[in-house]
Amino acid sequence: RSSDLLRLQQLTGGFMQTDDAPYPKHVHNAKLDALREIIEECVDQRQKVVVFARFTPEIDLICKELERSGIKCGMIDGRTPLEHKKDQLGVEHMSRSEIVQDFQTNPETLVFVAQIQTAGLGITLHAASVAVFYSLDFNYANYTQATARIHRIGQRNCCTYIHIIAEKTVDEKVLKAIEAKDDLARGIVDNWREVLG
Repeated sequence: RSSDLLRLQQLTGGFMQTDDAPYPKHVHNAKLDALREIIEECVDQRQKVVVFARFTPEIDLICKELERSGIKCGMIDGRTPLEHKKDQLGVEHMSRSEIVQDFQTNPETLVFVAQIQTAGLGITLHAASVAVFYSLDFNYANYTQATARIHRIGQRNCCTYIHIIAEKTVDEKVLKAIEAKDDLARGIVDNWREVLG
């Protein structure tokens, strides 16, 4: 069932959602620890990084960890406003384009955390040449659009893509499904004459 797969994916990301709980419960930091090492290595080299995650609790956890470590980040998920605005308490919230612009131009903003479904399309993040996939969905289009965020015109470095995968879990199944879709897409492109036959 798709709901079971969803729960298993949440669990590999460090959260467990029970039927009776209003919010997911944080249960481990395995992926977060791996991400911390990757980011620390990149930051030490003053290299910018984009982190893609599927679930908002993961995004919140990653941002809190970066804040705790004193690493400035930008973040876009489904909750991020399209336009600059003030909330009911008078707190200003940057628009998505302002957050992207800050990441692209501010040398102090070293990490960009993005929800793969929200920020995978139509934005340029080529200030980074490293993208880390903390978690994925089964959507091939989301994945390919996300990989294209750093591999854009103006990119001067080789792009590196890192997948944080919990071994022998649903993470492996998701990545294999995406790879199979990629193989199919490449096969169609490479053999388009035969396909149209």
